Amino acid sequence: MKFARIASSEALDALFPLVDEDISAVARDEAVAAEVAEIDALIEEMEREWAAAERVEAFRISRELTDEVRARRTARRAAQQALRSLPVRLDAVTGEAA
Repeated sequence: MKFARIASSEALDALFPLVDEDISAVARDEAVAAEVAEIDALIEEMEREWAAAERVEAFRISRELTDEVRARRTARRAAQQALRSLPVRLDAVTGEAA
């Protein structure tokens, strides 16, 4: 028995799109096109977010360069935060509790 014969017409109607090569090729092409479109949309969305973040960062940097008081304050806060986290980091390395 080389070829199977489907006796049920309902089963034949349901399985025909799966076994016909032309229909399955079109379905695969549509699935690939939909996936590519979704990926392109995600890429465009991320590029917009990165551009917006870059604009915000460029504005912030330009303000920091022109605002000496804010720049000193930011540097001092960063140094204080690093010093505050130092005992926690040392405890994590040595395994001792404070």
